[in-house]
Amino acid sequence: MKICYVVPGIGLAEEERARREARLNEIAAPDTTVAVEQVEDGPRSIENAVDEYKAMPEVLKFICGRQADFDGFIIGCAGDSGLEGAREQSQKPVIGPGESSILLGTCGDKLFSMVTISGERARIKRRMVREAGLDERRLVSSHTLDIPVLSLYADKDKTQARLVALMHEARARGAETMLLGCMSVAFMETERLRAVSDEAGISLVNPIVTAVKMAEAQIAMRQFGG
Repeated sequence: MKICYVVPGIGLAEEERARREARLNEIAAPDTTVAVEQVEDGPRSIENAVDEYKAMPEVLKFICGRQADFDGFIIGCAGDSGLEGAREQSQKPVIGPGESSILLGTCGDKLFSMVTISGERARIKRRMVREAGLDERRLVSSHTLDIPVLSLYADKDKTQARLVALMHEARARGAETMLLGCMSVAFMETERLRAVSDEAGISLVNPIVTAVKMAEAQIAMRQFGG
């Protein structure tokens, strides 16, 4: 399988692109290759709905233009920017990390919380839960880091500590797991995320893992059943 992780903006440096590509390929099955590519134009990061709408046409253009190159696509935004339109036009599976984390991360009727960068993005996440068909009562709380995407790596210790504090809050409200709602947080070092989960005593659902595995599953279903 060959999967493309489509970055819906232009703010990703080459070194970071390569690091994320290596991480995705660690997650993927041995016979799967994941390539990280950026759209030609768009926002530097997706901080709000305006950035999301700016990204959508470029995401659609990229996916429609690269059908012959890949078996499937992952939209590199936990808000699943442009997912519906891309699915309408693509002949190949298109995966949204946000949707995949909701569907796969809450199996077993788990109560869950979600964390993202801002109150605006948290509202979008709650809407995504409704659209995924889950009972909203299973979402026990929504949390915000209050750190812009482009500042998340400026002080990783601060970001990590903030995430731990929010996970403690989620656990206190009854959450059994926390869904990460930001891809930049999801791409933080595995050791940091594991330490966060251990310290807070609650599991993390990482959308880069759920997206890769859902992409592999959907491609396989087409190969073995149409």
